[in-house]
Amino acid sequence: MSAGAPIVADYIIVGGGSSGCVLAARLSEDPAVRVILLEAGIDAARPEDFPDLASPYPGIAYSNPRYTWAGLKASLPYTGSNRSEGKASRYEQARVLGGGSAINGIGANRGSPHDYDEWGEMGVEGWSWEACLPYFKKLERDLDIDDEFHGKNGPFPIRRRGDKIWTPFTRAMLAVCEARGIPFLPDQNGRWEDGIFEMAVNMDEQCRRVSTAWAYLTPEVRRRPNLDIRTETTVSRILISGHTAHGVVALRGETREELRATRILLCSGALATPALLMRSGLGPAAHLADCGIQALHNLPGVGQNLMEHPSAGLVPHLKPTARQRGVPDYHIPIGYRFSSGLEGCPSGDMHMNFVTRAAWHPVGRQLGSVFFWVNKSYSRGQLLLDPAAPDGPPRVDFRMLSDRRDLTRLADAFERAVALASDPSLASVVSGLYAGGMSEIGKRFSKRTRLGALITGIGAIGLDAIGSLREKAFPYMLSNFNDPVRLAAHRQELEAYIAETVGGVWHPSGTCRMGAEGDRLAVTDSIGKVRGMDGLFIGDASLMPTIPCANTNVPTIMMAEKIADGLKAAR
Repeated sequence: MSAGAPIVADYIIVGGGSSGCVLAARLSEDPAVRVILLEAGIDAARPEDFPDLASPYPGIAYSNPRYTWAGLKASLPYTGSNRSEGKASRYEQARVLGGGSAINGIGANRGSPHDYDEWGEMGVEGWSWEACLPYFKKLERDLDIDDEFHGKNGPFPIRRRGDKIWTPFTRAMLAVCEARGIPFLPDQNGRWEDGIFEMAVNMDEQCRRVSTAWAYLTPEVRRRPNLDIRTETTVSRILISGHTAHGVVALRGETREELRATRILLCSGALATPALLMRSGLGPAAHLADCGIQALHNLPGVGQNLMEHPSAGLVPHLKPTARQRGVPDYHIPIGYRFSSGLEGCPSGDMHMNFVTRAAWHPVGRQLGSVFFWVNKSYSRGQLLLDPAAPDGPPRVDFRMLSDRRDLTRLADAFERAVALASDPSLASVVSGLYAGGMSEIGKRFSKRTRLGALITGIGAIGLDAIGSLREKAFPYMLSNFNDPVRLAAHRQELEAYIAETVGGVWHPSGTCRMGAEGDRLAVTDSIGKVRGMDGLFIGDASLMPTIPCANTNVPTIMMAEKIADGLKAAR
């Protein structure tokens, strides 16, 4: 297609995830504006047709490879200043209309007011808690609470499931917290304070997950003649002439098509968006040269500032009477926000969950979790293309715990979790407490199948039957198996263990961050416009200058709402 080829749309949105669906719906509200939304995954148009996505137990969705990108891997721990490449393991990212909101853990929280004030203090004009709160309220339809913090008329339902999903293990953990003077807060998304609370979740009145595809791309929105939704369509390049983006190369099956628009909006997420920019010649010039790509515009910040929430956890074996009964339901009913007290860290910089089941199958029902993470992390990683295969999956290196503050706080949280989960009062609900995660054997049963249900059903009967002998089985069931009580008593060994086994929570962000004029590593300005480029914008979590103290889904939706208004105003 030549630069003079006809414009087919006002906006092409690349990526139909948490932000892309929002922008498509909001921008197409103007009937004079034509919008094309491109998504690599399937449509999954109706919750009735996709019960695994709509299920209130999210492990069924995020364990299904049908909805994630194949071949994507990431290095998590940091191995020191003279590091060799860390071992990369599979890192799931959504590939379905609705993106992460279609397969994530269903948490629907906002973070701290400090998170957004911090962005403004970094010189990102127009971003502060005061500026963001109206958009948090605009997106939500809170089914429980009506006050100055909440919205009642937005497309995105948010609720709390109540004590009907609390198990005896949940109630026992709450009693331990109460005995230690930890307050129970009425609202996770209310006043920012330390304490325990019911997790806010994006579920509707029928207790179904609601992705942004279902919330924003309703049947009425889909009928708009000015909105064209194309799924199972990938974008290989952004078409650029001079310093203007004027289209994309779209691939659907064997069909290659060049589409042109006045504005290109990248909403593919914090891993795919920087990779697409670099493949299109926008990024660190030296790295692009290594990959055999002509640098059309040197943007050294593309792929830098990669952030995640580093995590660890404990695994209690639950006694039969303490387990979740019936079909799998929402399994993270209670959250615990606390402050590390580390100098320079904000209040509420840590998060913990009391989890009632570890997986969909019978063995998973026997295992709970005390799962915790650094909610305001300072470590920074990077994303680069593979010079040997620049069109393949990018090289993702989170370098978790490279900032000493993150390691210190995660180890402190481990000690706090051990103190809570080994309280003598839990003897009635817990028969053993272990450190570790899902083993390779366990991962083979992560996808729900009839055979998996049969095998794990037999295994669960065996684990209950052998009693204390299960201690012999757990080293094979859990990766990085260890005794948490012993680790908590030996700080140096604990830190070494955490540094080796740290995980994430699937909250990648920051790789194309917003910044003030003159900020060399800022990729966009405060409205998501790519520096030095006309017609090219970003609208996803890669914009975040720092990571919020929250699951990143709702903050990403908020950002998309705010950017949509900015784009409308610019027209």
